[in-house]
Amino acid sequence: MTLLREIQLLLERTYAPVPINLEACVIGESRCAVLNQLAGEDVQYLASGGRTFLRQAGDSLYVAIFYSRPVIEELENNDPRHALNERNIAALIIFIEEIAHGVQAALLFQEGERTIDSENYARNLETQARVDTYLVLSKFAQIICGGRIPRRVGNWLRRQLFDVSYRHFETPKLRIRYEETQKCAFAFLQYLKRVPMLYRADVLREFRALSWNRKLQFVQFYL
Repeated sequence: MTLLREIQLLLERTYAPVPINLEACVIGESRCAVLNQLAGEDVQYLASGGRTFLRQAGDSLYVAIFYSRPVIEELENNDPRHALNERNIAALIIFIEEIAHGVQAALLFQEGERTIDSENYARNLETQARVDTYLVLSKFAQIICGGRIPRRVGNWLRRQLFDVSYRHFETPKLRIRYEETQKCAFAFLQYLKRVPMLYRADVLREFRALSWNRKLQFVQFYL
């Protein structure tokens, strides 16, 4: 099974199945260049390692995912299912986040969400992607460690995912978006640690289904 498919199925088992195979949605550089031109001005300021494109046509949602060659080559040469390290962690984070965007967009669309071009929608996807990426990273770490993740490993994963890279965005809009969504995701994960294991899946599903504003209210209420 490919790494992409494995991660998609892990997210679907956590939340719910989606009627889309994201492996069929991966595009190359030429198609990415075309979609970048159609996506608007903000897209030129986003990181170039990975990109998810969403388009609504009637009652259908179309998804395209792009990964740069360095990201793919790093994961091929340094398979994260065998080891997580300073070399492959950045590429893996990019890889997981784009899969999370695709899965979560499909779930929201199934639930009737159609405001895919709004800022609140983008913030909702980014928040959820941070949560999902941490969960997938933790799952890989558990498999590699053969059980419970040592504290130092957990701290390292959090440092890799919750950093200050958002400060490097060129526009205030993107800096604020990624700072606020990262804080929201981190606050939720801190709360989730206090939830008994038996109830965590239900809490994850509850949080996933919330809009951006309701996600903010959730973490403010519980923390």
